[in-house]
Amino acid sequence: MAMSAAPPLPAALIARAARCWRTARDTRQPVQQHLHALLAPLGYEMMAPVIDSLMTLGEACLDRPLCRGCPFGPDADAALLCALLADPARLDRLPCRGDGRARHIRDVFAGALTSARVMAALA
Repeated sequence: MAMSAAPPLPAALIARAARCWRTARDTRQPVQQHLHALLAPLGYEMMAPVIDSLMTLGEACLDRPLCRGCPFGPDADAALLCALLADPARLDRLPCRGDGRARHIRDVFAGALTSARVMAALA
């Protein structure tokens, strides 16, 4: 499957899903159920666990909460996720703490980004 320069899901949908994920996490609600409720009417129900994993791994990789208090605006992290989904190689340009655990998390996140592209193409 060739990688395109466009995100595999509409950017507005990724932003809505990221905000939904953050709200569910912060209120200790079942994240995947909330994501499913958002995505199912649009035909992307199978993306709920994928987005949950991406956001969780993204937080671990970047070592900070996503979609909460980003200095670049409320949707900056969703835009970052869109850019990484469009081109997972961009992950190499983000700063990394450099220790073995951080590199491992980055590798896992890179794999999740690639897997998410495949899953989105199948959705």
